[in-house]
Amino acid sequence: MQVISIVFFAGTIIVFAVFQLLNAQKYKEFIAPLDNKEYSYKAFLPGCLGIVDLLGITGVGRYQTRLSHKISMVYGNRYLAYYTKVHWACKVFHLLLGIILGALYCILGEIDFIGILIIPAFGVLLFFLADKGLDDKFRERRFQLERDFPDFLSKLVLLVNAGLNVRQAIERIATETNSTSPLYMELQNVISDIRAGMSESEAYSEFSQRCKLKQISNFVSILQQNIKLGGNQMLFELRRMHTECWEMRKSVAKQLGEKASSKLMFPLALMLIAILLICVAPVVIELRGGF
Repeated sequence: MQVISIVFFAGTIIVFAVFQLLNAQKYKEFIAPLDNKEYSYKAFLPGCLGIVDLLGITGVGRYQTRLSHKISMVYGNRYLAYYTKVHWACKVFHLLLGIILGALYCILGEIDFIGILIIPAFGVLLFFLADKGLDDKFRERRFQLERDFPDFLSKLVLLVNAGLNVRQAIERIATETNSTSPLYMELQNVISDIRAGMSESEAYSEFSQRCKLKQISNFVSILQQNIKLGGNQMLFELRRMHTECWEMRKSVAKQLGEKASSKLMFPLALMLIAILLICVAPVVIELRGGF
């Protein structure tokens, strides 16, 4: 058993080392834009990228569809192909790391022959755990967009009522709001696209594609319909959407409050046990002293 584990351990390290040496220079510029904090292990990605290219890993089926949706939501459609390839390289890295850790565990522990299954199990486990970071970013970005959109819509309706057109109102909101929120950063991208020569309709469509949110898609549809047909219906629709979005925000706030309450149950239970011990301990000591 230990011999097999050593073969897995050494073989995985050798294979990875070979790919790393062959591809270090090839992918040096490719991984350069990656954030050092987010991808703390990016120095090991060239070898994994080489494996991805060699095996032609692109992903298929519903899993890849969901993965592409999350990546485009977090990084935008413009960088979908780039970050998809990076993510698969990260998954390969975690797979190899899992195999190495599983083999090391089998070498150091007294594992019988059936325990050989631990090695691929570790690899598969870490392979799918590599998606957790992307899932967390996806949920956080989605939550921030849903949280800030009603506030943005309120400002937009107010400015349009004051006499500004939609483009002027969005530009004013984007420039005057000092926030690193994804929504306001995306609005700044919309203004930059329009200034660069893109039509308003296309810029709004790109905005909708980057955000991947139902409320924003409906909002963009209203704007595009107004650009084509004109009329005063847009303001009425924006007010209606504003009311609906605030109701959704209230619902989200209620859910967050319920989650916070459930998280407090464990600390409260510990406090109750501590109080009971403080109250009961003197009685128990008195009884033991009496006997």
